[in-house]
Amino acid sequence: MHWAVIPALLTAVSAAAVEHAVEPAAAETDRDGKLFSIFQIVKFNNDACDAVDGNQGTCYTASECTANGGEERGNCASGFGVCCVAVIDPCNSNTVSLNNSYIVNPGYPGDATSGASACTGSGVSRSGRQAATSPTYTWNITKATSDIVQFRIDFDVFDISAPMMGDCTNDTLMITGADAVTSKNLPTNLCGILTGQHIYLSVKTSSSVQLTITLASIGTQTWKIKISQFDSSQTEFLAPRGCLQYYREDMGSIKSFNSAGGSPELLNDHMYSICIAQNDAYCDIALTANTFDLTGTSGACSDSIAFGFNVACGSALSFNTWNYTGSYMIPIMSDSDNSAMVTGFDIGFVLLPC
Repeated sequence: MHWAVIPALLTAVSAAAVEHAVEPAAAETDRDGKLFSIFQIVKFNNDACDAVDGNQGTCYTASECTANGGEERGNCASGFGVCCVAVIDPCNSNTVSLNNSYIVNPGYPGDATSGASACTGSGVSRSGRQAATSPTYTWNITKATSDIVQFRIDFDVFDISAPMMGDCTNDTLMITGADAVTSKNLPTNLCGILTGQHIYLSVKTSSSVQLTITLASIGTQTWKIKISQFDSSQTEFLAPRGCLQYYREDMGSIKSFNSAGGSPELLNDHMYSICIAQNDAYCDIALTANTFDLTGTSGACSDSIAFGFNVACGSALSFNTWNYTGSYMIPIMSDSDNSAMVTGFDIGFVLLPC
């Protein structure tokens, strides 16, 4: 029952309570032999909500929030629910079960050093009663409800060791357990600075996903990763199948992983697609290369990005318009050699009216 009818229900419940006090036998007319409490009657959707600390949470009853390992950070549903936020530090837990949860490094908002010395939770490989000098942090992300079909991973903050010639030989982020449609193109080597990036994971036939961060040594690494979950009815949020990244706005910027920071560097062995949402009022797309550096030359690309029939590499994007040829799907490919230390791409886009 939708919570919009709460005032009427409250009146009815109050009146029933008065009758119960005056005529105890009246309760026997109820088929269950008892009156419903207000918490049995009031219903509301578990929608996203804005917490008082600026994070995003999910609207639950206070008891549901506590039972699922979350914290109350504001109210929702006209005060009948709480904005429940789960911030999962691996020192305390490695299970993520609430929608709109956050995974953070030990000691966040400080770096990994500030919290590692007392980290003894189940999510971290450790030596004795302290985190190992080369710890591995693991989280098991389960579905909030059985009809969840996609996870979205947002790297609100993510800064671990940079790659070496495109290889994540020091620190590494690895994600496993997604459906085959995602596993086919999901990079197994992510490192460096991923702040502002996102990834969609198909989990239609999966029950959980594992996210693992391995550090060569504890230092200044920091991360805050948001986990959102979508069911099959939330079509406005779902990415098309096969799209690792999905942009729903009519303008924005697409970037290769680890393209930010002072020393951007393209990661090796990536093959995936970035997608932009269709809009019937728009056709072509204007492109602006803020940075562009991929190994190869026209006709002989070792690394590449494709816009329709245009395949680009080298040190400059040679075109600024993507003529509409169908869906807005952008294949990305990098080879296994970045000895040239190419930096990748940062390309702004704007949809143009038909």
